[in-house]
Amino acid sequence: MRCSTRIRRTVSRFDASLHYIMLTDEGEPLTYKEAKACEHSNKWELAMQEEIKALHSNNTWDLVELPKGRKAIPNKWVYKIKTVDDKPKYKARLVAKGYAQTKGIDFQEVFSPVVKMTTLRVLFAIVAALDLELDQMDVHTAFLHGDIDEELYMKQPEGFVIPGKEHLVCKLNRSLYGLKQTSRQWYKKFDAFMLKHGYKRSHADHCLYTKRDESGSPVILAATKRSTVDVLKKQLKSAFSMKDLGGLNMFLE
Repeated sequence: MRCSTRIRRTVSRFDASLHYIMLTDEGEPLTYKEAKACEHSNKWELAMQEEIKALHSNNTWDLVELPKGRKAIPNKWVYKIKTVDDKPKYKARLVAKGYAQTKGIDFQEVFSPVVKMTTLRVLFAIVAALDLELDQMDVHTAFLHGDIDEELYMKQPEGFVIPGKEHLVCKLNRSLYGLKQTSRQWYKKFDAFMLKHGYKRSHADHCLYTKRDESGSPVILAATKRSTVDVLKKQLKSAFSMKDLGGLNMFLE
């Protein structure tokens, strides 16, 4: 009996320790169960609801029967506390477990170009030398804008399984963070947008786009005229969920 009691006490202490270490230094839970059990569970619940709402409004998936011979990719919740105006903001993001994807079935290509630092340095030098207009914008949940080319299935998110439809899975229409092809799909979407609006992709850097406006002045996502910049920003906002950050005043390499 003494041995059994000691074992129970040891297990109890282990469970308490496990509950503690499952929180990061910032108090961010690492699992859905931790988020539901921690002190700020109501705030994490609200953050998850906002994420699910955004995913539904973006038509990210449809609930369907899982076809025979196919598997549903698992997913997980990722939690982060950000500081906005000196106040904590609780963010939850649904992330697909891309390591479970099978090449040739769940994805084909994953390469996506990234802007070169040399390109940015040259661009900043030109802007400074010629006194050009240069603004910055942030794409809200950029990767979620990409379309899915493959037939891809995912399990329903933990905590948000639809009652009575537990047997159904999510057939993805849009990209999701964590998928192997996510960054590529976002680049393809943005590239198509820029080409549609008359921009040309640079051969030296596929993330650099240029064109000339109606007066013949060059536009390199920096321009000689404020009106030209405003037109492009308006076009971008109409296609993507973007935040206008105004003139560039800081850049971290």
